[in-house]
Amino acid sequence: MKREGVKKICFVASSGGHLEEISRLKGIEGAYDCFLVTEKSDFVIKNFCEKKYYVPMMNRKQINFLPKFIWLFFRTLVILLREKPDFIITTGALVAYPFCVIGKLLGIKVIYVESFARVNEPSLTGKLVYNMSDLFMVQWEDMLEKYPKSMLGGGIF
Repeated sequence: MKREGVKKICFVASSGGHLEEISRLKGIEGAYDCFLVTEKSDFVIKNFCEKKYYVPMMNRKQINFLPKFIWLFFRTLVILLREKPDFIITTGALVAYPFCVIGKLLGIKVIYVESFARVNEPSLTGKLVYNMSDLFMVQWEDMLEKYPKSMLGGGIF
């Protein structure tokens, strides 16, 4: 349930490094209503967003990737309609794409933070969501050349 006058944030990140990065936004998480969407895995972040949604891990090379990815779009729609966030903040990767697409269609502001690991080359998710993001942040100055409309946010770590 959304508190009166308090913005709600949907944090989205794949498990592992992307999830570790987004958990570094603890200061933002503590100031707003929020929930986290990530993949089911052994990698767990404690003390970040009380409410969490888990989706299955998937890989673009899996034989059943396409049906799972289509299912993820439906699951995304259900979560976003239920929670009604004002913003989506994501560090990628694959799980983030449906949230950015559906979020934009629903009028939710999308903030994408390109991975700290991306020093010279853009990520696939970054390239896909660059033009649909309301704010696109990079963590390395060299990436401003790859994403000219982005903002240098510095390193999360």
